[in-house]
Amino acid sequence: MIRENSLNIDLNEDCRLLASLLEIENHQYRRLLRLAWRQNSYMKRQDVDRLDSNAAEWSKYLPMADEARIARERFIQELAQQKNISRSPALMDEILKEATEETRSIVKTAVNNLRAVSVRLERQNELNRQLAEFCLDLAREEAEIFRSSVLSDPTGCYGKDAQNASRGPGGVLVRQA
Repeated sequence: MIRENSLNIDLNEDCRLLASLLEIENHQYRRLLRLAWRQNSYMKRQDVDRLDSNAAEWSKYLPMADEARIARERFIQELAQQKNISRSPALMDEILKEATEETRSIVKTAVNNLRAVSVRLERQNELNRQLAEFCLDLAREEAEIFRSSVLSDPTGCYGKDAQNASRGPGGVLVRQA
């Protein structure tokens, strides 16, 4: 009886540690979600400087989120090995089976919070990808219009001396076209 009670206490402590690992991962994903929202806003405003800064922050915090996920996955794997549970879709249920109701509730709440943030982050990243594709398509179309309209018609193209330019217009769009 003492041995069984001791295992239950250890399991509850392990589950509380698991819940804290889930909360740490959740915190990291929420931070990435905020950065993804900002990225969307900066792309809409074509704010290249802030996009660059946001990308630097993303590069800083993404490894932290990966570390939190890896730590949680390793801990779950260790718990499963201790309890001789094979990797299965119901792994979490098997681990929590002998825990107290309060502990199960804490872990399940942490899992649900993490799942919700993960879904929102995935959705925002997909929206950002679609917006980036749209922006790139728009830039290609503008470059094509510029190439076909402006480059073929040298009237209105002036050099530094305010005289008609013999080479046509210059600049970033011209080089891209």
